[in-house]
Amino acid sequence: MHPIKNLALLGAALTMLGACSGKNAGNHAASSDMAANDTAATTTAAQTGRVRGTVQAVTADMLTVQTYEGKTVTVPLDGKTGYAWVVPSSLSTLKNGDFIGTATTGPKTALRAVEVVIFPESMRGTGEGHYDWDVPGVLAAKGGDSAASSAMTNGTVDSQSAMTNGTVTTQSAMTNGTVTGGAATSGGSSSGDKMLAVSYKGGSVNVAVPAGVPIVRFAPTEKSVLAKGQKVFAITLPGSAAAKSVAIGKDGLTPPM
Repeated sequence: MHPIKNLALLGAALTMLGACSGKNAGNHAASSDMAANDTAATTTAAQTGRVRGTVQAVTADMLTVQTYEGKTVTVPLDGKTGYAWVVPSSLSTLKNGDFIGTATTGPKTALRAVEVVIFPESMRGTGEGHYDWDVPGVLAAKGGDSAASSAMTNGTVDSQSAMTNGTVTTQSAMTNGTVTGGAATSGGSSSGDKMLAVSYKGGSVNVAVPAGVPIVRFAPTEKSVLAKGQKVFAITLPGSAAAKSVAIGKDGLTPPM
């Protein structure tokens, strides 16, 4: 499969998963199933929706992942599964007009980013809107609460400005959008923190981006790069026989979304 098509599949997976997300979607939807199967050594990706963790084994049609919660999950793969590298980036590369995604903590009126993804042009418009999300990988890898409520907002970043540091709460959310303008303001913190104004169809939010949060990009790749020990973020849509997409952290990076 062509690498660019893999990026398109990843974008489609994120969009479709967002469309079917509810307050208990993804890992939340699987909580009752997992509770009923606590004695089982392995669960399947179909039970979890989103799988985050470390690759334990790779076969022609299966990925075995140890999740950050310590469970072993099998992720079926097929010829339609898309693959993408997750590579390091920085806010200094963020340009007006870029399409981004950001997982956040806090209420909708005071969102603070825990990670930012700068999407390639081929993924512009992925999952636009506001909907539920689960615990971002950057928090899950550190033992974040798997029962925490969350959301995702996909839209357009209208401005960038300096910000004042605040307090991170326990909720989490995801905001995706396009950078369309930038403006410096006085009175912001000296640490390089930023405020992004993000709009989407039907609404808008402000997202504070503290210094030091992971900033990443997606890059096209193929299944052949999968290897034991890599950190991954896999998506399996409801009713699917195999994963729709697998995002792979390059050089040990943890996919933070």
